[in-house]
Order: sequence, then structure tokens, then C-alpha cells
Amino acid sequence: MAAQNGNDNVYTFSYATPGEVWAIGIALPAACALVVGLRFATRNLQKARIGIDDWLILGGLVTFIGIGICFIIGAATHAFGYPTPPYPADLTTPDEILNYVLPISELVGKLEFAIQLIMMVCYGFVKLSIIAFYRRIFVVNKRTTFDIITQVTAVVIFLWVITFILIIIFPCENHIDNNWGTAAQQGEHCLKIGYTSLEGLAASDFIIDVVLITLPIPMIWSLRMTPVKKIAVTGIMMLGAASLAASIARLVLYLQTQKAAIEEIPVDFDESITLIMYWSTIETGLALIAACLPTLSYLFNGFSVQSAVNSVRSALSLGSVRSTRKSDVSRADVTNPYIDIEANNSASSYAKIFPRPEKAVTDANYPMQPMADLEDKKMHDQPIRTVQDHEDKSMQGQPTGTVRNGLEA
Repeated sequence: MAAQNGNDNVYTFSYATPGEVWAIGIALPAACALVVGLRFATRNLQKARIGIDDWLILGGLVTFIGIGICFIIGAATHAFGYPTPPYPADLTTPDEILNYVLPISELVGKLEFAIQLIMMVCYGFVKLSIIAFYRRIFVVNKRTTFDIITQVTAVVIFLWVITFILIIIFPCENHIDNNWGTAAQQGEHCLKIGYTSLEGLAASDFIIDVVLITLPIPMIWSLRMTPVKKIAVTGIMMLGAASLAASIARLVLYLQTQKAAIEEIPVDFDESITLIMYWSTIETGLALIAACLPTLSYLFNGFSVQSAVNSVRSALSLGSVRSTRKSDVSRADVTNPYIDIEANNSASSYAKIFPRPEKAVTDANYPMQPMADLEDKKMHDQPIRTVQDHEDKSMQGQPTGTVRNGLEA
């Protein structure tokens, strides 16, 4: 439990220690880099193309490393993980205290400002990568319900990111530097939004995470797979629920901070900011790792969500193509004795183009011969007649002395 000035019930979690700040700045970005690297290695092993979901998650890694750098700076300068130092002794009046900001607290405000901005961009990359991954494995035909839902969700996420970036940058109107300014400056320009925007950010982030986790479940259970495989695929896709715990923790911390401000409970400013940023970073890192786990499942047991869904999707597509071909045969005006053989060939693929045989092959199921052979046989059975035979036949039965060609014989 946190304790500040005798209050041990302000925060649910204890303040982050300097060691935890160093760990969150070094270990978690390194773990994320390892996971993303394995994701690209898995794509190479699968001989799969690098998709937009992979490039988006790479953008998320770059921005998350930026968050880690901010934590390292905070730990090295004693801005994060350390109590707020006391005000100078010569500040005696309330006005003097309100118009003074400690240098270390100013640095804390700048680091908080940078982390929140980078974190929003990281949120956008990670969440959009998850949407792109869903579309990669589930969207076969355009204008389906899932296609439209994922497109709308992607637009909502993009607008959500832009909105909160603007809220983070301009809570003090056009006085951006007041974000890390004195209490008097913030009271004059920056308290129009207050903690409400932070609560809105945490709450909306939690809601979006729940939507992203549950979005593919109806699609998985609509596939023609065994119940065991459906449960396995669902379990892999639900690994992102790990980040929900950190998201809930951050939301609770925002609510407790607002409660402390309303009830005028004294808390340590620097350590409070460190604690909130600490859990926000944990939530972001876990979300990034969870976004890669469905792809990494291939490394552990040779099974991946994409391969399982693709196999079912290919079977469904093959069945659809075969039924379409058979219906085309029934509607055809010209009989093709080979098209049924091609459509029912179990070794064929719907993506294969079947060439028309150059030489006709007689099959037990199709005793008829090609038209060309029938015509040749018919002509072979008939006697060969020359022009001379035709003339001789025409002359038979004619009396001698008839006129041919206008001449008397």
C-alpha cells in the first residue's frame, strides 16, 4: 500500500521503486523487441509475406522503445521512482509556492508529457496491427459483416488516437509549456479538463481492448473445425486479456488520484506520476506482446491460428468452386466430357487451371468418342468414289447416240 503523510489508503498499489523503474525501462522493451523479432522469424519460417499487421507492430515496438528511454532518463535523474524533494525554505507564502515549480518536478512533467504522447501513438500501432491481423486471416470476401465491422473499428481507433493526442497536447489551450509549469499556471489554463480526460482515456482504452479480444470469437466458432481446435484457437486469441489487468489497474489509479485531489488528501506528486506511468507502460507492453502471440504459436507446436483458419477457408473455397463448376455444367449448351472429371478430381486444387486434353481419352464412364473420330470413322466405312466413277455411273443406261456436250457420239 502507498503511504504518504500518514495516509496508507490512497492507492491500491505501492509506489514504484527505482529498481522497478529501471526494469520497466530496460527489460520490458527488450522483451518486446525479442517477441517482435520472433514474429518476423516465424513469417520467414512459414514462407509467408510480411503484411501490414507486421509493419504496424514494428511501429509499435519503435514507439515503445521510446517510452523505455523516457523511463531510463527518469530513473537516471531521480525524476521517477523517488519522492518529491521539499520546497526551498525561503518560500513561505502560498502565492510563492503556487508560482514556483521544483526543477525535478518540471522534469517529471516533461517526461509524463512525452510518455503520454508516445504511448498514444504506440496504442494506435498495436491496436491497428491486431485489426489488420484479423482481416488477414478472416476476411475472404469484401463487404461481409466482419469486413465492415473491422473497417469501422479501425476508423474508430484512428480517431480515438488523434483525439487523445490533441487532448494531451492542448489541455492548457495554446500554453503547451504549462503542462509542466507552476501550480498557478496550471490552475489558470490547464484545469478545464482536469483528470476527466485521463479517466476517459483509461476507460475507453479498456473498452477498445475488450472489443478487440472478443471480435474474432464469433468467426472462430463459425468455422468447420472440431470443438477442440476451436477452443485452442480461441485460447490463443484470448491471450490479449493479460493486458486488461494492467488496463484496469491504471483506471483504478486515475480514479484514486482524482479522489485524492477532490478530498485534498496529500500525496507525493512525483511518485504518483511515476506509479501511473508505470502501470500504463506495463499495459502497453503486454498488449504489444499479446498481439504477437498468435503468430508465435507456430514456433512451439507447428500450429498457428492463420494456418488453421486458412486450411478451413481453403476447404470451403474448394467446395464452393466445385459446386459452381457442377452448376455451370448443368447449364451448359455444349457437353464437355472432361469437365466432370476435372471437377471431381480429389487431387485437384481450386486454384489450378485444367488444360483441355490434346488427345481424346476414352473412359468407361464416357464411352462416347469425340466428334472428330466419329466423322473419320463414318467416312472410312463409305466406299471411295472418284469423279470418273461418277461419270461412268451417269452414262450407264443411256442409249447410244445420245448427244454429249452438244456433239453426236
